[in-house]
Amino acid sequence: MSNYNSVSSYWLDDDYGYDYLDQEAKKAARKDPIKLNAYRNAVSNFVRIVTGEPIRVVFEGKGASYTDGKTVTIGASLKEKDFDPAVGLALHEGSHCKLTNFDVLSALGDFIQKHDEECNMISEKYDLPERWDATYYIQEKLKDLLNIVEDRRIDNYVYNAAPGYRGYYQALYDKYFNSRIIDKGLISDEYTDENWESYMFRVINITNSNRRLGALKGLKDVWKILDLKHVSRLTSTEEALEVAWSIFKVIENNIPKPEQEVESSNQKGEGGDDECECSGGDINGGEEKECKTPEGEAPKDDGSTAEGGEAKKESGNKKGNAKAPELLSDSQKRQLQNAIQKQKKFNKGELKKTSVNKKLNKLLDVMEKAGVEEREVEFENDWNFKKKQKVTVIKDFNKALTDNVYCCMYGSTKYSAYGNMVDAVNKGLQSGTILGKKLKVRAEERSTKFNRQRTGKIDKRMLHTAGFGIESIFQKVESFSFTPGMVHISIDNSGSMNGKKMLKSVTTAVAIAKACSMIENMDCVISYRAAGSVADSCDVPIMLIAYDSRKHGLNQIKTMMPYVQTAGTTPEGLCFDAVMKEIVESSIGKDAYFINFSDGMPYYNGYSGRPAYNHTRKQVKKMRYEGIKVISYYITGGYGSDISTFQSMYGKDASNINVENVSEVARTMNKKFLEVVK
Repeated sequence: MSNYNSVSSYWLDDDYGYDYLDQEAKKAARKDPIKLNAYRNAVSNFVRIVTGEPIRVVFEGKGASYTDGKTVTIGASLKEKDFDPAVGLALHEGSHCKLTNFDVLSALGDFIQKHDEECNMISEKYDLPERWDATYYIQEKLKDLLNIVEDRRIDNYVYNAAPGYRGYYQALYDKYFNSRIIDKGLISDEYTDENWESYMFRVINITNSNRRLGALKGLKDVWKILDLKHVSRLTSTEEALEVAWSIFKVIENNIPKPEQEVESSNQKGEGGDDECECSGGDINGGEEKECKTPEGEAPKDDGSTAEGGEAKKESGNKKGNAKAPELLSDSQKRQLQNAIQKQKKFNKGELKKTSVNKKLNKLLDVMEKAGVEEREVEFENDWNFKKKQKVTVIKDFNKALTDNVYCCMYGSTKYSAYGNMVDAVNKGLQSGTILGKKLKVRAEERSTKFNRQRTGKIDKRMLHTAGFGIESIFQKVESFSFTPGMVHISIDNSGSMNGKKMLKSVTTAVAIAKACSMIENMDCVISYRAAGSVADSCDVPIMLIAYDSRKHGLNQIKTMMPYVQTAGTTPEGLCFDAVMKEIVESSIGKDAYFINFSDGMPYYNGYSGRPAYNHTRKQVKKMRYEGIKVISYYITGGYGSDISTFQSMYGKDASNINVENVSEVARTMNKKFLEVVK
């Protein structure tokens, strides 16, 4: 890949690859859904960016085709070396979804039927009894040629429209077309007899610098018809079909009638001398057999390397001039046949993909709908070295998630909700009605009338003074109203918050959410943060968005929040950092408030003490810098911290008020609501 050999490392973090491969080896057939979901999301983003279309990317499942014009199916391999080619292949197939007219492919039979002369010629040449036999013969060949031409057309489009993604295409072609054994095969005397196997091998590799246009009759004509330098002239699948049709006629006209061929074919690379049972397909579309060694076992070499040294690149070969053909050993012939089989499958969209089972596919779909993502944040440790940490973010808390994806942060809705949490939520909804009335100041619109003005609207009460030299008979009305607001409430969900502290926090958070729903211009988000297990990942920081008024009604609070449960430790600043982008973006053009409920200092495996304290304070400063007002409630009873330490992280106005006292909460919130951002 030359200049592109670090493409995946740019998009995938350092521990995606080799560290994870060790873990994957230990798990054997088991796959990490968090990793797979991140893998699929990354590929999906590339496809959507390049194509500009909402094309869905899915993993291979039973009976799935590679692309049906609406979705792209990829393999589920997590190996780093497979990522770049997988992205290239997904971009390739995604481009088909955007640019290819699949109706043309399904109507090839009708297209062929319109060409009586060619159909009759094929019937006579191969002594076919029915016209449909000729149509079928042509259709199989024409479809392969159309795929080749269409691939060149769409790849040229994306290659030029999105040059930043060329590295992925290069990885794709390196894997399937630029192997050394293909190079050696092209400059050898293999596949030089005039038959479809030889022509397809030469045509599918016609972009290779080792092409020999003189190896077969008519191959130079095919090169001219393709006119790859001006392939952008082809703007539709229909135009690509016309080119494929012209190529078909050139090839067929150069293939002799069957009776002119020697009965026992000595075609190089097909059976015979090398004793390889590798079928190249037949007119009836028989299934291609896997190339096998004389011992009856499939060779381990996939054709990406060749014995006898590197294939020789030919300079000045663009016009088809080649050196004397080389002879391949039996082993190299088998490697070549394997490589050709891979190319055929690529051309037909029949590539073998690492699959996932039905249960895991369902799990991934659930995670996708819940917006489960892995995000990487960075902090400095005690030695001022930057350390990276993964945080799992769950953006949409829903029933399907709780019932299918295990997480320490919640229980399953298949079982009854926690009774004390149900009571805490209901109490919060009741208190919220009172709090909402106390916070109505946010929704009030104030108007001030100014009389006796020289300009403005005529004050009818002053009309009687007009005409006596009095000009100030106008009035002005100035109105003041608050801009739209956003409140993000984040609750420490660690194990130390268990019991009354969590119940009090939930009651207050729900009360604030209810109050916000009573204020026309105020949105509200409630999130929970802790560290623990989710899916197959153990002890990771988790940020759970349990409620978002922009997409949820209050029923979300009633039905889902009672299932939240405390667990794990306090990754505090790590979780804030992971959703900082959303917090900042949601505050643009609004009066934004971040309300924190916590019982102590941040702590997580490898994230504690001064580094964690500084990192959390840094996140709070970021919010304040963006104009977000921070309100932090210290829930007493925490371990190893006091209010002074808490205030140094969240600000001097951080308090340990009784959060169950509605009046106190309203007082502290109204104080922030009425602040003027400097």
